[in-house]
Amino acid sequence: MKRTLFLSVLTIFFTISFMCSVGCNQNPTKEQSSISEKKIKEEYDLQERCGKQCEEFFKDEYGNGVIDEEGELEKTNYQYHYNKKLNKCFIVLTTNGLVKNDNKIYKIKVFIDVNENQDYGSFYNIGTFTICNVLDKKCISESEWDLLVKPYMGK
Repeated sequence: MKRTLFLSVLTIFFTISFMCSVGCNQNPTKEQSSISEKKIKEEYDLQERCGKQCEEFFKDEYGNGVIDEEGELEKTNYQYHYNKKLNKCFIVLTTNGLVKNDNKIYKIKVFIDVNENQDYGSFYNIGTFTICNVLDKKCISESEWDLLVKPYMGK
């Protein structure tokens, strides 16, 4: 009985050892590590390049992002993301404004592919009036617009 148990344990041990040495090698080779490191660096470079393009785009279009004229006050900021799946650099511009004469607050969001200079969507709200779309999908609220944009802007 003890001998049978010992032989069974020994057989299982050698079987597992053999399987791991043949097919379970989890240690990456230098080549695999090098490819992985290169891919990570490329993705980082693309994200960094996207950031610089968006910063330049923003400065060209909005300067410092503040407009304070007689009848209007606006503040614009931006958020960007390089989407590696689509290989696209996206920017979302958000403008909060005040029409001083009417004391009305408005919000505008624009979703753009920076490289193609193509609008993907927009959101406009003043009071109870809202216009909202992303690509060909219509929406009725800012939270709905944010949900439609989210897959393009990462996590």
